[in-house]
Amino acid sequence: MPIILCQYDAPFFMKKDRRPQESASPIETLRLQRTKLSQAEFAVRCGIPLRTYQRWVLGETEAKPTPRQWKAIMQVLEIQSLDEVPDNFGPIDMKSG
Repeated sequence: MPIILCQYDAPFFMKKDRRPQESASPIETLRLQRTKLSQAEFAVRCGIPLRTYQRWVLGETEAKPTPRQWKAIMQVLEIQSLDEVPDNFGPIDMKSG
């Protein structure tokens, strides 16, 4: 017997990616480019409270990750060289460049 889906049913694999495709934050750009993780998933994997990560990305607070968090960030983002690590996690002001 065939399965009939109503207009409200959608298979889980057809979820729309609601993540922004670009960001002014270098760390957020790396997350978007190198992972399929949401901010919450990324923060959990890196041992960072979600709201703290969001403040870093928005430039509300200076990012001060612990050594354990740095290690996790580098592993999750597959960072191989310190040259790939952004100097700042907050938004880059493109106007003052």
